Amino acid sequence: MEAVEEDVYIDKLDDYAEAGACGTAAVISPIGSVTHKGKKHVFYSETEVGPKTKALYDRLTGIQFGDVEDIHGWVVEV
Repeated sequence: MEAVEEDVYIDKLDDYAEAGACGTAAVISPIGSVTHKGKKHVFYSETEVGPKTKALYDRLTGIQFGDVEDIHGWVVEV
């Protein structure tokens, strides 16, 4: 997937099929919905992980556990 850094506007959430968050733990967590001023926007699902988010999660954790080749040099044996 190609990474794109851009502003996300509340009135343009329909442009996104899935959403996820990640942090210093280096894992991705799906975002089911966003509610703003009483209006709820559901991305892929509030109860299921979308296919793109699942693929990213599986790839990342696969690299972390050594099940997927680390072609980026992210893993360092300690």
